[in-house]
Amino acid sequence: MEPAFEAWREQIQAHERDMQALRGDGHEHGHGHGHGKPSRFGFTNRPQDPHRTDDAALNGLFAALGTGTEVLDVGGGTGRYALPLATRANRVTVVEQSEDSLEILATRAEEAGITNIAFINEPWEDAQAPKADMVLCSLVLHHLENVVPFVSKLQDHAADRVVVLEMIETPGGIIRPFFEKVYGSTPSSLPGVAKLMGVLWAMDIYPDLEMIAPEPAIVAPDRETALEHMQRRLGVEEGTVEDDRLQAAADELLEETPGGITVRGVPPHRQAIITWRPDRQV
Repeated sequence: MEPAFEAWREQIQAHERDMQALRGDGHEHGHGHGHGKPSRFGFTNRPQDPHRTDDAALNGLFAALGTGTEVLDVGGGTGRYALPLATRANRVTVVEQSEDSLEILATRAEEAGITNIAFINEPWEDAQAPKADMVLCSLVLHHLENVVPFVSKLQDHAADRVVVLEMIETPGGIIRPFFEKVYGSTPSSLPGVAKLMGVLWAMDIYPDLEMIAPEPAIVAPDRETALEHMQRRLGVEEGTVEDDRLQAAADELLEETPGGITVRGVPPHRQAIITWRPDRQV
């Protein structure tokens, strides 16, 4: 096996082992974006204006979109990008294994009057999806041990280009300080952009990479919601010793900003848009 592939797999396995050791096997390890069932009221799944123009990542996707485009959004979740892309594309097809996410997406599409959007409720590995001009995969790859066949299938379905949105440090980084306070240690991180680029190069894929302007790492709109989010992500039950530690950590670490609640000392989110055309890999 290529060293880049093995390093990727080992990092994800190490993260999962650490999480199981810290939280126990009985807790949910939901990742969202098609790899876990999201809370209907989670901050990351909140409704967003499909016509917004102040989202740096979305604006980067618009730049890659072109006109008259068919889009395939793999692991599209509740439509954070699928809905706004549908306002400019001919059609958007979302492949998403979470039925709950697709319910939310369908409701939001109806409320926004967006009709050029279709859904496939299957894991990408099993989905019979149409080809599209642009195949998008946002914040999904860093959860996948078997990333190579997943990426190969993305490429096989792209008539024009593949677009991957990933983070320099994966989304779980915002809660890492709480693991230390609650459990006395932190899990190893999931792979980010650097490891992903190594995997792509080992696949003979040589993409373009564009960094997006950093954004504040907001965990929730208010303290109460932030604590609920932390309890869920850390597998902490109310009234336990771990919950007492979490409450104390929240007093120390949670910080109110104009954009919502953030975690003191956590750097801004830095994302990259990685694009390539399957016919021009080399």
